[in-house]
Amino acid sequence: MFPTDVFAVAGYLLKLGGVIAFFDPSPYTPPEKMQPCHFSLSIQEREDADIAAENWRDPKQKVKGEPPELVQKLWDTLIAAWDDPVTPGTYLSKNSDRYGTPEWWKAATLLAMIADMACNRLLRDPLPKYDPSPFEQWVAGWYLSEDNPDGSSPSSEDPDADSGIAATSKPPASLCQMVDSAVVCVMPKVRVAPVGAAMRNLSRNLALLPGRGEVRCSWILSPAVDENDKIEDFETLDILLIPEPAELFAHSFIAENDEHISAKDKHYYKRNWENFGIRQDWLLDPDDDEEHHEKTSEFLKRCIGFMKEAKKQSRTVNGVVLPEYALTFKVFEDLCKLLKKVEPNLEFIISGSSDNCEVVNGGEPEPGNHVLTRVWYSAEDHETTSRRKHHRWRMDRNQVETYALSSALNPKIPYWWEDSPLGRREVHFHRFRKKSVFSVLICEELARSEPCHEILRSVAPNLIFALLMDGPQIRERWPAQYASNLADDPGSSVLTFTSFGLIDRANKQGRYTPNRSIALWKDDGGNVVQLNMPEGAKHGAVLLSLWSEHVLDRTITGKNSEARSWRYSSHFPITLAK
Repeated sequence: MFPTDVFAVAGYLLKLGGVIAFFDPSPYTPPEKMQPCHFSLSIQEREDADIAAENWRDPKQKVKGEPPELVQKLWDTLIAAWDDPVTPGTYLSKNSDRYGTPEWWKAATLLAMIADMACNRLLRDPLPKYDPSPFEQWVAGWYLSEDNPDGSSPSSEDPDADSGIAATSKPPASLCQMVDSAVVCVMPKVRVAPVGAAMRNLSRNLALLPGRGEVRCSWILSPAVDENDKIEDFETLDILLIPEPAELFAHSFIAENDEHISAKDKHYYKRNWENFGIRQDWLLDPDDDEEHHEKTSEFLKRCIGFMKEAKKQSRTVNGVVLPEYALTFKVFEDLCKLLKKVEPNLEFIISGSSDNCEVVNGGEPEPGNHVLTRVWYSAEDHETTSRRKHHRWRMDRNQVETYALSSALNPKIPYWWEDSPLGRREVHFHRFRKKSVFSVLICEELARSEPCHEILRSVAPNLIFALLMDGPQIRERWPAQYASNLADDPGSSVLTFTSFGLIDRANKQGRYTPNRSIALWKDDGGNVVQLNMPEGAKHGAVLLSLWSEHVLDRTITGKNSEARSWRYSSHFPITLAK
């Protein structure tokens, strides 16, 4: 009954069988020129698929919600092949009685195409003002309803107890109703990768994702996104980048086992694995009482000052981003309230944090390395989300020495690992404007392909922010390499952004040419821009201005998809008046 379920089944079979590799995208290839076991779709078959998708969406159809006749015929073809192998080996063997192209390959491809088109711009555009299709009505009543008690599919998954979303409900992990989300999930998508021949190159509206046991995905949709394109066509996206902590001390890094090991322990320095923690002494002073933290107050005043100065350079500051581990959840909440007062039109704030928006352990936030995100959809209403980091930072001897941390982390230990719990992995996609979606990565997630890069490339958000605690963001270093990979495929614009503290420590040591680049921008147009910390400033910020343009993506079946790509316009140093 539901296009997303059909897409999940057909897409899962196509992926398991590696069928896309046997699909010839051209409708003009003569059959006699086709490679063995390969297949194509004729122009007539594509037109029939378009009509079927349109009929499935038609709110005036005789039996509301009933799949079109073509879909039912293709489904019958799948059922008739129920006992056939999924993997292609049997079909490729000339000695097999099944040698050749099985009928279910084409049937599954057409089903995936039709189901995808039947979900045209689902959850990316507001419901049409005319009568929505039965499926769109169901999505509005289930996915978007504030009364949704647990944000989960009534038949495919149980409520999650460990939600990292501070909201009334958690969005479902999949748009399917019947398909088991532990096996495969379906989410909306934004861009279509311009290269490749995979399942994600086949669709323009739906993304086929792994089961939620590996990574739990959430599409965070602000309920009141502006229905007018003008805000994206004519307005820039001005983002205030605050690279705090701007100063880090060696004692900010703590060897976790030091107090438990005797100085006479001869085996200590033979170890090759130790853990370290990070003390947020740019926010908290051990000498402060519990009710008043002078450093926190200074930090918040500094951020307010940056916002006021940024407003002198912009009509509207739309977003604020801070790097990995910059805040605590309490400071994040205070910062959100204060900055929203200074800039009422603020749309989102993103920051790394040492704890979660969840409350555990008798009322205390959950410790660890997290990303916090708040997106406003009205003057007062907002969605706040948090999730854990996917991979621990492994600091090797070279990094310890580059950042002059030897007095805290002994370089005789070749590998120091960040002491941070991982737990359940999640990826959040935040739709903050009508056609704009961003996602956030934390440091190592940018470089490690598992478990989230397949998902990022499938959903293909317009913007990706990578929050780091790292060295200078220059073309020659690792963040630029991995940002380029995501900018090329799926075509996302990527901003890598680090605090200034470790850059400053490396500069002061003088082992390398001093560099003040705190951020690097890369987009699918080939633009690469380094953003520097303001010259001479101990504490500074940068105002990044972006503009968006329409781009036309194309699937391997020849379907066009209009999307947006955010482009670099300029950046301006922000310093506090003396």
